[in-house]
Amino acid sequence: MRIIAFALLLASAACAAQRRALPVNSTSVSHYGKIAFQSSSNGSVTRATFNNPPINLVDAFVVSDLFDFLHSLQPAPNKTTPKVVVFDSANPDWFLGHYDLHNIELPFTTTKSDIFNQVIDCTRYILNTTSTAFIAEINGRTIGLGQELSIQMDMRFAGPHALASSFENSIGLTAAAGGQPFLGPVIGKARAMEYLLAAKAFDGPTGERLGLFNTYYDTTEQLQSEVSALAERIALFPQHSLNDTKVTLSLLNPTIASLNDQLARFIPLMDLPEDQATVAKFIEVSGNQTNSLFELDIPESSVQAVRNGVYL
Repeated sequence: MRIIAFALLLASAACAAQRRALPVNSTSVSHYGKIAFQSSSNGSVTRATFNNPPINLVDAFVVSDLFDFLHSLQPAPNKTTPKVVVFDSANPDWFLGHYDLHNIELPFTTTKSDIFNQVIDCTRYILNTTSTAFIAEINGRTIGLGQELSIQMDMRFAGPHALASSFENSIGLTAAAGGQPFLGPVIGKARAMEYLLAAKAFDGPTGERLGLFNTYYDTTEQLQSEVSALAERIALFPQHSLNDTKVTLSLLNPTIASLNDQLARFIPLMDLPEDQATVAKFIEVSGNQTNSLFELDIPESSVQAVRNGVYL
């Protein structure tokens, strides 16, 4: 069943643009209201604000709204798109949470497969969109899939509450939506191995020092002001020149083939009985993935759960 699901997953990235015709107007592509949009007067800069209380869990609703928005940015004749999109969060504690682990629990239904495929479509859309520069304004936790999505954006800036982690190794899984292949080129292989294998977290200053974040700002106000000023400056310039720069620098990204190879290795991990047991226990001790002390302390809480034999 998983082999069939993976074949469908690979095909989905190629045919996603044919699934549904979506409006360009960003205010009409958040059907579940999990992303709010605010555009500049001339439409050159859009702020896309995640809002899925209590922890901005990347569930089916967030995935659907993000897919719809990114799809609306894909090029088409006589269509204009913002030159810059700044992703931020309405939640002061969370930029973007991890994937909803209910969606990888067995049985792996068609619905769960569709959500998983749509996640991969989102990552491909981020990489394929050369008409728009993506900036992540991170001032809270970005954990698991949240970290994977943010690291694939063009730039990342951190505020005083920023914390980033791909904690998946602590539950027997891996950062399969691009988190591993992107982290290596960004901070170097040895550092990526340290943070991924040990399920460590980056705070703002550490992330800036290692290159995960472009800049760390000591205050929320400075973060928002500087990111807004940068976005407005970029938006002064012709879109065709911005496009050419993104196309050129995109050559530094991992190849789609390498990303697909990682997915092929990841999918069997979800079937392992020990990993299914760990996922079930994680959901339990996290208070069903709510704003619990366990969630607030990831990755350390998950690492401690391994030490204490909680997942066994």
